[in-house]
Amino acid sequence: MDEARLQLSPSFLSGDCFTQSLDKNRSAPQQLKREKPFPDKIPYVVGTAKHSFLEMGMALKQNPGILRMGQDTALEFRKAHSYFLHRGSLLFSHREVIIWKFFIEDNLIEIKAMGTWMMERLSSGLKIILLEGEISSGESAASRILSSGKMIIINSKNPSGTQPIAVDLPLLLGTSRLVNAFPHPLPSSSRLFSAAQVQALRLKRRYNAFIGDFTKDSKLQLWTLPQNKKD
Repeated sequence: MDEARLQLSPSFLSGDCFTQSLDKNRSAPQQLKREKPFPDKIPYVVGTAKHSFLEMGMALKQNPGILRMGQDTALEFRKAHSYFLHRGSLLFSHREVIIWKFFIEDNLIEIKAMGTWMMERLSSGLKIILLEGEISSGESAASRILSSGKMIIINSKNPSGTQPIAVDLPLLLGTSRLVNAFPHPLPSSSRLFSAAQVQALRLKRRYNAFIGDFTKDSKLQLWTLPQNKKD
């Protein structure tokens, strides 16, 4: 299990993406280019403009991971391998257990995760949604453990998070641009589909939702969750 000491490099970008150093000699934002390394010195910010998206590859010990940034997002890389999400949304996908450290105001919050999950900046804190895998937040003694298809909100007053709330996982997977605005599927697509099926059975609801990804020839590929005619 590692802290998020990651080597990140852009693997896909669409629209206007940038980096900006936040050291004493703060420079103007620089246009981000694919396969170009980020600044060597921290702190710095990586950002996307409106209608822009960015995917970064994570260099991990075994299988590589992915960090996606939604439109109008700004993520600050700070010292001691910590981060601050100023605005916007992120999607993480990694098969190794990683301890992520995020600042909320002046407080450092630890998130222990493995799998595919989302984060969104709110005025009240950070919204966390687990799509598949496992995740916990807060100190070990009072940590909150999530299951697939659940959401919590964490803030400086409640680092372990609110009571988990169920989200409509098939609908989320079918409509989220963090999932579908990229030219290739997530490596965890089969696990995401399985998690959506399990949730549909668990909640005994009738779903007719689509999970879609673009294939290499730019055609939209769709899957439909089976419908139980007896319901």
